[in-house]
Parts: sequence; structure tokens; C-alpha cells
Amino acid sequence: MAHRELAPDVKFINEYRVDVVGRYVRVIEQFQVLEFDPKGNIWLSLSMLDVSPNQDALEGVHCRLLDFRTGTPVPFPSDEESGRRLSAREREVLRLIGRGKLSKGIAEQLTISVHTVNTHRQRILEKLDADNSIEAFRYAAACGLLD
Repeated sequence: MAHRELAPDVKFINEYRVDVVGRYVRVIEQFQVLEFDPKGNIWLSLSMLDVSPNQDALEGVHCRLLDFRTGTPVPFPSDEESGRRLSAREREVLRLIGRGKLSKGIAEQLTISVHTVNTHRQRILEKLDADNSIEAFRYAAACGLLD
């Protein structure tokens, strides 16, 4: 999955709670890109997980991007800026792919041609910069693009 829109000095930080033997503990997980491949895909990254000094019972996951050289926040790229905006039909096709449907079955269920389904598949792969439909589904689901 390519992330060309992110600068190489960006660190991705998640803060969330995990269950440790029946007790919730807040942790901080940090990812730092070390190297990109020639296509701009993340090839090598460093990940660190540590107990958070903040043990408040905050709900949910808190994410942020930081420039690790300056410590300043970096805004997340929006779906429109990164070209990842899926149409309603593309989201519908991708949900069916996630359920294991093949193009023929998707075409029958949505009453469209197999050619149209395959066109949607191709556009989804391009928009999400994915190598295959399963990778696209997993990425879209993880990023909340199927809601």
C-alpha cells in the first residue's frame, strides 16, 4: 500500500487501551518509516509499544501524526486529497468482495454486468493503491472507508 503523501520524517502514534489480565492499561504505539521502496511504498518501519504515562480511562483510540524532527503535528491527508474517495457503488462492490463474492455473483446481486463490476474493481484498486481486492478491502475497512 503506497503512502506517497506522507513525508519520510513522519511518525504515526496511536494511544489505546489493552486488557492485561482483566485490567485495562493505556499504551502508546509508534510507527516510524525508515525506508520507502522505489514506488513510494513503506518498505521498512520501526514500531515501538510502551505503557502510556496517561492512565486515564479515555475511550477509543487516539491517533496523530508528528514530524519527528520538529515535534510538530502533521495533518492527516483527507480522502479527497489522497484520491481515496470511493463512490457508493464502489463501496458496495468492495463490501461484497469482503464477503467472498466473485465478480459474477456481485453482478447478479447488483443487477449489473460483470464488465461493470470489473471496472469498479479496477477503479477501487487504483484509488486505494492496492495490489489486489482483498488488500483493498482490508485497507478500506481499517480506515473506515466502507461506512
